[in-house]
Amino acid sequence: MALYTDYLPEYYSTASTVALLTVIYLLYVILGKVLAYRSSPIRDLPGPKSVDWLTGSHERSVWEPDSQDTQLEWTQKYGPVFRFYGWFNLDRIITTDLQSLNYILNAPEFEKTDDARLFLGDVLGKGLLVVEGLKHRQQRKLISPAFGLPQIKAFSHLFVEKANEFCDVLMAEIARSHVPDGSLGLDMYLWLNKITLDMIGQAGFNYSFGSLYQEEPHEMTEGFRKSTTFNPFSIRFMIPALIPPARLIPTDRSRALASTLKSVRSIGQNLISQKKAEILATSVDHTNGGVEKKDIQGRDLLSLLIKANMATDIPDNVRMSDEEILAQVPTFLIAGHETTSTAIAWALYALGCHPVVRAKLNVEARTFHTDTPSMDELNGMTYLDYVTREVLRLYSPVTQTERVAREDTVVPLSEPFVDKRGIKRHEFRVQKGDVVYIPIRVVHRLKSLWGDDADEFKPERWEVIPDAVRAIPGVFSNLLAFITGAHACIGYRFSIIEMKALLFSFVRSFDFELAVPSSDIIQRTMIVARPFLATDPGKGPQLPLIIRPAKSD
Repeated sequence: MALYTDYLPEYYSTASTVALLTVIYLLYVILGKVLAYRSSPIRDLPGPKSVDWLTGSHERSVWEPDSQDTQLEWTQKYGPVFRFYGWFNLDRIITTDLQSLNYILNAPEFEKTDDARLFLGDVLGKGLLVVEGLKHRQQRKLISPAFGLPQIKAFSHLFVEKANEFCDVLMAEIARSHVPDGSLGLDMYLWLNKITLDMIGQAGFNYSFGSLYQEEPHEMTEGFRKSTTFNPFSIRFMIPALIPPARLIPTDRSRALASTLKSVRSIGQNLISQKKAEILATSVDHTNGGVEKKDIQGRDLLSLLIKANMATDIPDNVRMSDEEILAQVPTFLIAGHETTSTAIAWALYALGCHPVVRAKLNVEARTFHTDTPSMDELNGMTYLDYVTREVLRLYSPVTQTERVAREDTVVPLSEPFVDKRGIKRHEFRVQKGDVVYIPIRVVHRLKSLWGDDADEFKPERWEVIPDAVRAIPGVFSNLLAFITGAHACIGYRFSIIEMKALLFSFVRSFDFELAVPSSDIIQRTMIVARPFLATDPGKGPQLPLIIRPAKSD
């Protein structure tokens, strides 16, 4: 059977082929979207007008540093459910209604968008954060036991140990600086990336990256950082994101990512082979290549996953292949350190802006009877818990997520709204392909939920939260930071204890302050919302701090 390329001239280049495929793809997409738009039930939703044919109703307003302010203004003007125009004037929905959020995050007919899955797939492979449907349920079922409460409790001593080691290294840096007042200026974002990489290396794989003792960022995390730090409105990113055939054209970003993933795969393959051999060597029943349930325990996440996958009572059609297990390695690495390091960076920023809060946390941490608290003791520190929750409320590393409807459906609402035709509606209809944005940080700042002080960093609010807040769907503390449903963050307990251990050790060991005016620190969202300097955004994410040894009382 002849292919279309058989009829092309010999000189027809790869770039020309990609261009032709791109044109065909665009025509297909545009025709489909136009037909869908003409019958779309969301046309009657209120919302901002289109600004131009390319960016619609300010697509940038969903991603830029002040995006939450814009979305809050839209919510106040148009209500809890409204539409805006995305790229090429395609309809998008934003909802802050809690019942609709709960439905969308839990209903099987809503999945991650194809664009998000393509992008995450480029970075992570076909791991838990990317797959959907039956494959997702199977992977999650096998991985979940590794993140159970007993396992996290066993990891907590490692987190505290590494957090104290982190502080010891910073103390040594201060000593080497020979500054008379004992202070040291540093980029805390860089240092937090180092320690959280080492933490996930040990807890995730029983592997030492040694990042804390390297002057430069680890090549692997630097590769991931470069591949996920970009201008989402640049032509280089927009074209591959909007036109999948253009992904065939290599770019500097794709080459850097390929090199990083090659390194990760090499490490992952060696670890998997090594751990499978160790498991079989120590298993009671190793003659058939399997392990008994009672043998499923281990000292790291990957060992626990491999053991669970090798269990004799797992059906073959559920068992993951080595390639699928390998795909979890970058998933654990990125999800296990990037979001946590960013959350802690924002915590230190918030504490730097609020000296009274910082002083109260200092007292709790510095008067505790030991510098090696257990998980139960960390969770028992009331003010540390309040600070952690408040950071995840105001500075959730993931600012929003999105879902696409895989079939026509009706989404229920807790309160009615009036559409453009003046009709009061108690639900809104979506059709297959409609995209819904879930603005996490906006929900966390709604005054209708949190009160008039919703924009303030106020850990004391967690002493008694408003009744309205209790309806926010989330696996942790009535917050959307880890969302809920099938795609709820499987490692949220891991992240929270890691965050508490590092905050406890750091504030116990150091006095600190921001090295720049607080107004100079802004957020840029590329998967997670990292801190940047408004005066030097080209330098990448950073958090300049001045630290000095804590004064003894």
